[in-house]
Amino acid sequence: MMTCRLFPLALLLPVVLSSCGETFMEVATRNQADLDALRTDLKKLGELIAANPPAKDAAPALEPAPVFKEDDEAGSNTALLPWELLADPTKEIPNDEWINLYYSNGIENLFVWSTWGDKKAFENYEAEIKRAAALRYLVAYQKIKHEAPAVDAQLNYRIGGAVLAIYVFDRTKQEIVCSFPVAAMSDAEVNYQYKENENRQSAAQSWARSNLWENLRESVLKGLNEKTGGSFSD
Repeated sequence: MMTCRLFPLALLLPVVLSSCGETFMEVATRNQADLDALRTDLKKLGELIAANPPAKDAAPALEPAPVFKEDDEAGSNTALLPWELLADPTKEIPNDEWINLYYSNGIENLFVWSTWGDKKAFENYEAEIKRAAALRYLVAYQKIKHEAPAVDAQLNYRIGGAVLAIYVFDRTKQEIVCSFPVAAMSDAEVNYQYKENENRQSAAQSWARSNLWENLRESVLKGLNEKTGGSFSD
């Protein structure tokens, strides 16, 4: 594995199977009411965003405070997901058409798994549905502007950036209680690795893209902490 550094030319804005042998369909059917309620709220949030609401401060701080702990889902009352999945969480979207920051508690997986029919369900599938059903807040992030970082055949690097709109939806109040924009750029210099015989341009492009995504992830969580009075951590 070899490591190199990119310099900019221009500055631009284990899953365990269930021992009882239940299928995904059986578990999903038993918990259909919870899944339906969650899907309804996702669609409601999508409809509210489609109305293009203005930025909204959470004043006073939200109560209860939203909590998102990526490595401790049991302590979270909030889920984050891309705007593109609100209308249909099972929708397959090409990578170049959206920004997916892959926060670990992606509740869209609950709906994807429900389509797996007679396959054996994961041991914790039902517990994950119950956890999602108890969520107080849904946070959607929507791409407003995106300039992807680019690397040409000579490994010249152009910095990229993105602007996202963040919407915090209170499932009890059935309204957006906070909304604001965030922006991030890829680093001025990006280290990248490539394997022997691997295309260096493709490797560098992938690392630059991942760098922007990571900076966006951090900006979103920082903005949520500042704007909601909650606790968001990765």
